[in-house]
Amino acid sequence: RRALRRHVGLGGVLLIAVTSIGRPLAAEAPSRLANGDELPPLEAPTLSGDNPTSLPRDVRGHATVLVMGFAKSAAKVTPAWLNSCRAALAAKPPGELYCYDVRMLEDVPRAFRGMMERGMKSGFPIEHQRHTLLVYTQNEAWRTRLGVADKKTAYLIGCDAKGIVRSLTSGQYSETEFKKILDAIEPISPH
Repeated sequence: RRALRRHVGLGGVLLIAVTSIGRPLAAEAPSRLANGDELPPLEAPTLSGDNPTSLPRDVRGHATVLVMGFAKSAAKVTPAWLNSCRAALAAKPPGELYCYDVRMLEDVPRAFRGMMERGMKSGFPIEHQRHTLLVYTQNEAWRTRLGVADKKTAYLIGCDAKGIVRSLTSGQYSETEFKKILDAIEPISPH
């Protein structure tokens, strides 16, 4: 009996120690992203299979537009934004503007990811593949940061060359709204 009490006593002490001291600290919930914030870290493989892209590190020195989709149905909305961004990119000197197609894919079962990636590559130019990020983790944190109410639409983040968020928008493509994004992230010319 005494050994049992001692065993239970020791187990109880260990249980208390594990649940109070050894418990991992709860992760702080991400806050809503706002203009003036630094772009939170985002590391993801590219569709091309090149080295993972790490944001904001890999875009420092370049104005950047991230076009994010959180569901397969968002692919009906994101192309218009991406096409406009790519057209703006083509009109600028190389390296002045980056456009990223950010696919939030945490809901895609692992067993189907390779097949999905092969399907996405089909007919996609290699340059577009290099700027398509496949994000399989932390999708919920990004939904919180962007206040995602409708997973079926596009969410855009415009960052300046320092990785600071200067524009946030969502919804169907609007030429006027896209121009506002570019105006917000491009360097101001000295007068």
